[in-house]
Amino acid sequence: MLQNSITIKAETIEEAVQTALNILQCTTEDINVQVVKSPSKSLFGLRKRLAEVSITKVNSNVILTKAKREEENSVFAINDRELDKLIDKVIDYDMPEQEREEAIVPTLPKKDSGALHSEITFGAWIQNNKVYIQENDQRLPIIEADGKVKVLVNGERLVKPQIVTSTDKVQVVLENEVIPSSFWIDIKDNNMMATLSIKPGKKIVRELEETGPQEHLVISAKETESSFIDIRLDEVLQKLKSLKIERGIIYPSIRDMLIDGVGEAIIAKGISPIEGLDGDIEILIDGWEDNKVDDKDILHSEKIDYREGQSILAVEVGQIIAKKILAIAGKHGSDLFGTIVPSKPVHEVVLKIGKHVEQKDNQIVALTAGRPSIETRGKLVKIDVIKEYVHTGDVSLESGNIRFQGDIRINGNVLDSMFVEAEGRVYIKGTVNRAVIQSGHFMRVEQNVFSSELSVGKVNHIIASLTQVLSELLTYLDHILGAINQILMIRQQNKPEEETMKISYLIRLLLEKKYGDFRDLVIRFCDIIEQNEQNLDRDWKSLSVKLKEYFITVSRDQNIQLKALESLIESAREIYEIYFLPPEPNATIELPYGINSTLYSSGNIHIFGQGVYHCSLHADHNVIIKGVCRGGMISAGNDIVLNEVGSENGGKTTISVPINGKIYINYAHVDTVIQIGRRMHTFSQGTAKIAAFIDAEGNLQLY
Repeated sequence: MLQNSITIKAETIEEAVQTALNILQCTTEDINVQVVKSPSKSLFGLRKRLAEVSITKVNSNVILTKAKREEENSVFAINDRELDKLIDKVIDYDMPEQEREEAIVPTLPKKDSGALHSEITFGAWIQNNKVYIQENDQRLPIIEADGKVKVLVNGERLVKPQIVTSTDKVQVVLENEVIPSSFWIDIKDNNMMATLSIKPGKKIVRELEETGPQEHLVISAKETESSFIDIRLDEVLQKLKSLKIERGIIYPSIRDMLIDGVGEAIIAKGISPIEGLDGDIEILIDGWEDNKVDDKDILHSEKIDYREGQSILAVEVGQIIAKKILAIAGKHGSDLFGTIVPSKPVHEVVLKIGKHVEQKDNQIVALTAGRPSIETRGKLVKIDVIKEYVHTGDVSLESGNIRFQGDIRINGNVLDSMFVEAEGRVYIKGTVNRAVIQSGHFMRVEQNVFSSELSVGKVNHIIASLTQVLSELLTYLDHILGAINQILMIRQQNKPEEETMKISYLIRLLLEKKYGDFRDLVIRFCDIIEQNEQNLDRDWKSLSVKLKEYFITVSRDQNIQLKALESLIESAREIYEIYFLPPEPNATIELPYGINSTLYSSGNIHIFGQGVYHCSLHADHNVIIKGVCRGGMISAGNDIVLNEVGSENGGKTTISVPINGKIYINYAHVDTVIQIGRRMHTFSQGTAKIAAFIDAEGNLQLY
């Protein structure tokens, strides 16, 4: 008689038996149970082995005796009352691994792909994308489907493991999958650029995996993926159109992306603005560029012969000194949406013409013979011709002090307590002893300087102080103007019939109630201008007068127009923008030897002889000392280059530069102090060949 037999795997023997009862649709009285494998864990408990039970359905009148069960050792007739006891005994029965494997029903030998399925005695298998079923008299195979395939058994979808026979119609539906390509467009760089990115599509083809005969067949499919791009040019163009991008499209770039689809490509660009050129001055004096000393030459000062000094250039009456080059405006661009992208504004050169030159159209012409003077500060250029005053003897009580609005040449000495001031250059052939010498641009002393005060470009130091105060004044002025406009607007809205309040009254009120510090700042600013009026341009004096009129001597009844106040603020801002940049570092002091003296230069200081002893030197740019430097203080706004510092007997000499400056010393004696920014170092022993600077981490480095 046909006996239906199945093998079930489950977490426990109880689950396996119950699953078999559900499949066979019978009770425990109708089956025989054979335990093929008991549930267990691997040696380290990392993997659990499932219980495997073979269930055979028999006729209900077939009853196995107890003796027969003991003889077969693993086959039991199970009734409802004995099921729990029996399973407990079975679970305790644990064969060795090798014996358990032998208890498994042997697998059919694998046939060649050309073998007929009729040769298979039992099982379910897949061959040539078809499912074959073959049962025998003892058992029926089971099939189930994984999540990637759809299996129909006799027209109904397989949703759980199911017993099948060769008479069942098993149909496998393989569903291939196509994920279409996608793309997106990003707008970047302030709407000046559009980029295209593509995500290629995927085609997933599924095929049944061929298997040999299996008692429990899991039907699965293997997947093969391939990528593709099926985006058309017109789709990209339509997307650009929807973004309102219809100009600057780069068609070759789009086509390349539709072929490669790798990375990101720029597919549209706006029109970048063409920047203009600022105004400039072209110097037309032969030898002008050769007369300049380059910073690189200063740092390698052995290239400079200080005995020769600087050559003196001269111009004749009517000679064209310079030509003004007008600014050229830029050309505006447009972004992807047609919005104008303006070019940067250009600036004309601001010319300050001296007494001895004249501007004819765009040419600057000398009105007298003399030395050309051209001073540049940002967009401000001051041009003049400087006359020279020659003093043949000593500057003493007999000659008196010398002041001249040009160059001064002194062929003798400058004696005790005398004062020499030149708007241009000063040349002294002899010595300077206990005197004060001031020059606007350049000073050279051929012999020694004792206990004196020398300064060049002091007006630049004054202007630096003025621009700093003016910056604060402008902040106050903007706030005061804003407050006045606000008060006038509110009053006009609330009481339109009343007469407009006087600006002078509002200024007095604001200074008393809200901006009390502003008046003191104006007074300090005007005092600096008055003390140095002869060295400053008329612009500073005019600004000082207006500030006093509007904010110091202002009365309640004074008639100040709002437009006049706005014009004053605009004039102050223009002066600040012209002067806030430092001048080119052309101001220079040159001398061979100094003792107990003070030297200041808004540019450079060059000591070309024996050196300096117990002097105080400061240059806004560089300091170069060829000889020795014993005692005193040396500071610079940029770099310092020294030969020998200090003495063998000790004695403090301090050398300092800001954090971005450098110090070069050929030999430093003990007790020499160097300071860069806030970092200091004192040499405890003589050291040669020093280069000191602050590194990127803020540490003082010595090499």
